[in-house]
Amino acid sequence: MTGIVLDRMEVEEAGANPDKLASAIHDQLKASPGPVPVEAIAMALDIVEIRVEPLSNFEGALVTTLDRNTGQILVNARSRPQRRRFTIAHELGHFLNPRHAPTGPNGFACSRDDLRASPAGGRNGGSDRHRRQEAEANAFAIELLAPRRWLRPYVSGVADLAQVIALSDAFEISREAGVRRYVECHRQALAVVFSHDGRVVYGAPGREFPRLALGKDTKVPDLPMPSEGTFLSDAEEADPAQWLFGSKTVALSVQTLHQQGGWALTLLCAEDAEEDDGIEDTVERLSRFDR
Repeated sequence: MTGIVLDRMEVEEAGANPDKLASAIHDQLKASPGPVPVEAIAMALDIVEIRVEPLSNFEGALVTTLDRNTGQILVNARSRPQRRRFTIAHELGHFLNPRHAPTGPNGFACSRDDLRASPAGGRNGGSDRHRRQEAEANAFAIELLAPRRWLRPYVSGVADLAQVIALSDAFEISREAGVRRYVECHRQALAVVFSHDGRVVYGAPGREFPRLALGKDTKVPDLPMPSEGTFLSDAEEADPAQWLFGSKTVALSVQTLHQQGGWALTLLCAEDAEEDDGIEDTVERLSRFDR
């Protein structure tokens, strides 16, 4: 999509809520589901330049003035195109949000950890202001790139990482962003654990998911192996005590996407074992584990 025209004042009337800001853009675009033209959107909203350069200390930056009349976005050339798209959307979120205060004299500089920040880590204000702003920029970015209004075909039925792959490919976002969005929007109680060489990098639980027992750098339990000829495992029953706190009444399934370089993302699905005694639920669970 080229030649996009957007009314920035109409977008900013949505206020500081990141979801509403992103929705206001889509209300004007009236586009069909698919990859969002994030660079064209940014340029239509007074971002005058997007530069892609090798960066070592951060993933992206927004250079702007206090009045936010215009801005420039800098993106790490070392990251994959899907991650760069998220970075552009993230910096645009800073640019449009009237409550975001620059983190430096010339604007915002955002690390990879900033692009992983979630609202759960930034609700205390004060010293947590930076993290709260980063979490809001992330919320804006994912709502812009993969809006809830387009996700129903990908988040229905039993949770499955195959849907995450399809979602990520359809919207040209990274697997990391795709699975986090999936966990947020799916009706089941889900969490994702990212690991490298068998050690936890971080976990991202959904709102209804029990408390994870694994912290950063802890060893992950044995992960299900991928199916022959693929990088994706089937969903398998797992011991909740290995993954969760207070897990006596929880039934847990685990599915892993094995990636290059020792990276893995593992989808956890929790169900209430005490309520899982109906015939339909039993058939559904067994068919899921026996695929």
